[in-house]
Amino acid sequence: MEIHEVVLMELNTGAELTTHVEVDEAEISENIYINAKIKEREITSSNYNYLPAYQEFRDKLLEIGYGIKCNGSRLNAVQSGMMGATDKVYLVEIGRQALMKDIVHIWDYADIDTFPDTSQQNDFFEHWIKR
Repeated sequence: MEIHEVVLMELNTGAELTTHVEVDEAEISENIYINAKIKEREITSSNYNYLPAYQEFRDKLLEIGYGIKCNGSRLNAVQSGMMGATDKVYLVEIGRQALMKDIVHIWDYADIDTFPDTSQQNDFFEHWIKR
């Protein structure tokens, strides 16, 4: 079990709060499980691959009005199939191949103030692939 301290931003007010996220990285089962308690609400997600589990978790936070200030929330965060079981992503740029130096930890703090959902991230990924 991994525990990550993350910063959430309340989308309506811009107020920030720190919380802890628990991640079971396929220790109990084959899935990645993500869990956090946000103001008495339990937010959970799971998936066989790490980024989709994170995206589901992030989208649930967005639905209740919170953005998560982590690298995994950046529009340009993508994960290759070989990285599926890890908490690493590439931060890519349109027109440029992903390089080893572009690999970051999903949970590391990102100083961002826009929070795309999974659909927007997937659209960016498709656009990046075509360039």
